[in-house]
Amino acid sequence: MRAYLPFTLLPALGAMGCIAQVDADADGDQDGLLASDEAALGTDPGNPDSDGDGWNDGDEVDQFTDPLAETDHPYQNGWKIDSCRDDVEATGQSEGEVANNFEMLDQFGETVKLHDFCDQVVYMVFAAFW
Repeated sequence: MRAYLPFTLLPALGAMGCIAQVDADADGDQDGLLASDEAALGTDPGNPDSDGDGWNDGDEVDQFTDPLAETDHPYQNGWKIDSCRDDVEATGQSEGEVANNFEMLDQFGETVKLHDFCDQVVYMVFAAFW
């Protein structure tokens, strides 16, 4: 995450001591994204949480989620989401194939999606009763 001051202090030419020079590409809302980043993403440079989902825009970008989609945000329990999550294509259900992007509840009660963990080892425990 990046953090920048919105201005720099320069030596003054006179008795004032110093003058402030405003940085037009500053992070005005302190969400970790510069104004130019926010313009490219379409997020609000005056609001640290553009989609109102409770997650900072910079944190959403760092976790490869969409800062403009309220339902797409980092996992509350810190599960790492990988950048390849949208590139995974299911190939089948047999050994060596890529499974469908199913959803399950984790041990904390949050719904997680399999393909969000595309570059990680995923350990799942299943049980059935008949």
